[in-house]
Amino acid sequence: MIVSCLGYGYISVYLLKEISSNGIKCLGVTDNEAYLKKPNLENISIIPRSMTEKAIKQSTHLVITAPPDKKSCPILSKYKEQIKNSNIRSIVYISSTGVYGDHKGKWVNENSLIKGKNNIYNKYRIEAEKKWIDFSKNTSITLNIVRLGAIYGPKKPNIEKNFFKDILNKKNHFFSRVHVFDISRLITTILFCSNKSNCWNIVDDLPSTRENFVLRIIKLKKVKNYNFISYDKKKVGALSKKRKFWEANKKVSNKKIKKKFEYSYLFPTYSSGLKYTIKNS
Repeated sequence: MIVSCLGYGYISVYLLKEISSNGIKCLGVTDNEAYLKKPNLENISIIPRSMTEKAIKQSTHLVITAPPDKKSCPILSKYKEQIKNSNIRSIVYISSTGVYGDHKGKWVNENSLIKGKNNIYNKYRIEAEKKWIDFSKNTSITLNIVRLGAIYGPKKPNIEKNFFKDILNKKNHFFSRVHVFDISRLITTILFCSNKSNCWNIVDDLPSTRENFVLRIIKLKKVKNYNFISYDKKKVGALSKKRKFWEANKKVSNKKIKKKFEYSYLFPTYSSGLKYTIKNS
């Protein structure tokens, strides 16, 4: 088993450490100079994007973390034939719970209606998912689509000096989050244990408002000066990436993945996850 992560970044750093700890050889493909300059760890090699085809040829499993573009997933668009004619047996495609769109604060699961097309960024992901599904159906390659909630963990969110100055908030607007350590463990489990194509939400147990999430940070860091401001879509801007987070209100369920793999979260809520992260930062 050899795993290549195409689009090596924040998630992949922790994911490949988790996979390689099981004695599995891993490749991370990136153009990020900071990652390329770091010394390789045991069982992990970081290589430039120009060597993507080589990584595909060497691998049995792919994790696609590269974001989609307006055409589809750039990996699928450029390397479709190479993947098709390789030794790849399984692909994990990293998507987003943003594809569900707005459900007026109600719970959604993997079978819920996909309503995210009104946002350009989510529309790209929806199209990329569809094309990966079509590709999987036309090959013998297993496809697992992973829809991630908002990610937090070491150095994320990036709490700079001005973080608490003007904190955007919207009453009764829910977000689902997940710690990067749980993402790493669950994707590793999928790679090892899922032999059929499927779709999974990876989020923790407790959706929350941004206000409650930030108030937990404030309490843990003992911040005295902070200010919440109400969300105003006119001020955020019609094309802002930030706006997509405020126009889709939903609570995302993780029941399917927990039941299938009998998984217990390291950080079942943002409260425990933030406490650990801030304590160890």
